[in-house]
Amino acid sequence: MKPTAHRGFTLVEVLVVVSIIAILIALLFGGITSALKSSKNSKQLSALRQMFTGWTLYANQYTDQCLPGFISVETQKNWKVSYRMNGKLQDQVSDKLNAAVAQTYPWRLAPYLNYSWDLMLGYREDANSIEPSTLCTIPPLAVESETLNAALRLIAPKSLAGSTAALQPRFGYNAFYLGGWWDLSKNPKTLGVPRPYFCDAMRTSTDRSANAMSRTVGGIAFPDRMTVFCPSSYLTANASITNPVAPGALNGEGFTKSIAAKQSSGPTQLDSAGGYSEPDPTAVGAAWICPPWLGTQRIWNCANADALSLSLYTDQAVPLMRYSKQIPAVKADGSTRLQTDGELDDMREWVNLTDISNAQRHDSVHTGSLRAP
Repeated sequence: MKPTAHRGFTLVEVLVVVSIIAILIALLFGGITSALKSSKNSKQLSALRQMFTGWTLYANQYTDQCLPGFISVETQKNWKVSYRMNGKLQDQVSDKLNAAVAQTYPWRLAPYLNYSWDLMLGYREDANSIEPSTLCTIPPLAVESETLNAALRLIAPKSLAGSTAALQPRFGYNAFYLGGWWDLSKNPKTLGVPRPYFCDAMRTSTDRSANAMSRTVGGIAFPDRMTVFCPSSYLTANASITNPVAPGALNGEGFTKSIAAKQSSGPTQLDSAGGYSEPDPTAVGAAWICPPWLGTQRIWNCANADALSLSLYTDQAVPLMRYSKQIPAVKADGSTRLQTDGELDDMREWVNLTDISNAQRHDSVHTGSLRAP
């Protein structure tokens, strides 16, 4: 009896099987990647809810006052306030924080967050970074912009205990329009009196006072829209614009001159290819968030109307896509959501004004600039 021949696979059949396996692996990898991004965004949203709880506890203790976004060293002296770490560091005789470190919000909010590493510096993945003492000792990450580096050194030198948590926290705060950015007044009529930025601002569309900043939680006009915290990073300008600021808008002094940063002078905006359009999980955190406009100064907008790409006109701290092309944010009513740059490119998400129209939402809504009040 003639033996039966065993037929092998043809080259075409092998290639088809290999192609099918490759497609299945690609689909599986894409699903895993998407699931990981979704998981990380969910963790950020959960952390933001806890940040909001701490922010609310602070307001409850201080008769509904919003957590100030920034309190200069001189203002702290004027108010006779001081802040402390969670215990003393080795070789230190006191747990009192240097006033420079307490200028930004993190250490003032820390007691209401139970000094949580995850909430204050949870994006960091350094070895042994979850040790409680490293909240005070962990070194800062590099900031690309030398302009911002100089400004941050003016706030708190990295040699100070707690400076990294103070300047590079997990989430940025809407510091200019919630609680206020406080410094001693340089105005001759109020010289030496603590005042918040934009306190004398006027509406750009009328001659009325702006009152764009809310000092109390109860005074927030639209809490379901007002952004409180979201991921933020110190980024370098990647675009230029004609007539970026009103005359005199950058004539600040001292620290205010530093954070007013340097505007590009080119005549046209870069195209969307030059915008920040990709997530960056390793980006340094920032202590504040700049909205699209600060007074009459354009800070950022969507690159060529691309809702997923950000054109930045001056080195500043702006909303960050950390793990995906959506930015998690918590609002003043405690709700959390994932938003795009396009959705955040709307002044109604940042300022405490009740009558910003659809036509005005992408424009400057009040006068003023980054100068001492």
